[in-house]
Amino acid sequence: MPKNCKHEKWCKDNFIKEIPVEKVKELYKFLQGKLPKNIEIKRPPHLSKAMAFKIIWFLQEQTQVLPDHFEKCQTCGSIYDTRQEGNITHCDSCRKD
Repeated sequence: MPKNCKHEKWCKDNFIKEIPVEKVKELYKFLQGKLPKNIEIKRPPHLSKAMAFKIIWFLQEQTQVLPDHFEKCQTCGSIYDTRQEGNITHCDSCRKD
C-alpha cells in the first residue's frame, strides 16, 4: 500500500500488491515499441531502453503504482526482481560477490 495514502481503505482494496517480473518486462518492452501478440496500436511508443526504465522507476518511486523491488542490471540490462535474485545493481548472472 502507498505510504501516504489519504484513503486507507481504498488503497488497501486497489493497490497492486504483487506483480510478476514478467509483467514488468512486458511493460519495459512495450515502452520500446515491442507489442505483445494480443495488442495492436497504430502508433506504439518507441522509447530507448534508458527512458523505458525511467518510466518504470517513476511508477515505482513517485506514484507507487509498481512495487520498488524491480531493477535493471547495470551490466546486461535485464529486468529482475531483487527479492528473488541479484542485488540492487546486478542480476545473479552478472553480480561478482
